[in-house]
Amino acid sequence: ESATARGVISAIDAEGGKITIEHEPIASLEWPAMTMGFAASPALIDQAKVGNQIEFDLVVTGSAGEVKAIRPQ
Repeated sequence: ESATARGVISAIDAEGGKITIEHEPIASLEWPAMTMGFAASPALIDQAKVGNQIEFDLVVTGSAGEVKAIRPQ
């Protein structure tokens, strides 16, 4: 499944390949607002900054999600 959502980057783990995002509810996935860690490519991690408000594209497999794109808001 894929979705687009908005949130704020709250942490970046470059070594672990993760971005933590405090996101708004994601209706298409039936997810409430929460803070979650998502896998992300090194290129996306390089452009991410803690505190940035973003819109992001997400692909979910099972209970794991991966950020595929980030756009500043």
